[in-house]
Amino acid sequence: MSSNEASLSPTSLAHGASETQIKASDRGAVTAELAITLPVLLSLLLLGIWSIGLVVLNIQCIDAARDVARAVARGEPPDQAKAIGQRAAPGSAITITRKGPDIHVTVTAKPNHTPPLISAIGPTHLTATATLQSEPTEAETP
Repeated sequence: MSSNEASLSPTSLAHGASETQIKASDRGAVTAELAITLPVLLSLLLLGIWSIGLVVLNIQCIDAARDVARAVARGEPPDQAKAIGQRAAPGSAITITRKGPDIHVTVTAKPNHTPPLISAIGPTHLTATATLQSEPTEAETP
């Protein structure tokens, strides 16, 4: 094969080069493309699965914040309300704040697994808040 045949391009096909000469010059291109695309696709798949885990954890935090706020508004002690929140979002940090009749609950959770490149960017914490007014007690009702 001469050097002219090895350097064929699609435009050379239009000028009369044979298809076998072009195929010979593209030998190994599919292997190289596959070697690049497979790791990229695998990385995207793992990132997508991790993102689904974040969505689930966020929903757990929202549920925990709502449940804790409702329990405190009903008059349950903060420790029992936090236990309810821990069942909804295990391993999370729960903060209860009262301002007059308003009850503010903040639930913060950290994912169990974080991909190495994402942890290098910064910490990943999910936070959910809920605010309710406390229900009147029997002493407060007329």
